[in-house]
Amino acid sequence: MNYSIIKIINTKKKIVCKKNILLLFILEVNNINIQYQCRSGYCGMCRIELIKGRVHYVIKQPMAALFKKQEIFPCCCQPDGNITIKI
Repeated sequence: MNYSIIKIINTKKKIVCKKNILLLFILEVNNINIQYQCRSGYCGMCRIELIKGRVHYVIKQPMAALFKKQEIFPCCCQPDGNITIKI
């Protein structure tokens, strides 16, 4: 599969996107605004909830402190297949 489907439950949107693209970029291109600052996983401002599926981080591990197990950082992760998120 060369694409992923991203479902956003609180906006009822569904996005089809190519693989190996940062989730934050995908959201931006599709006019879904979330707060962000560093784009490196340090500040944690962009955190959202992963409801279903998996993501792959392009950095070793996000550096933001105190994040919950189901929180993800769109600025530095890519969908690993189909995912469902809550913004």
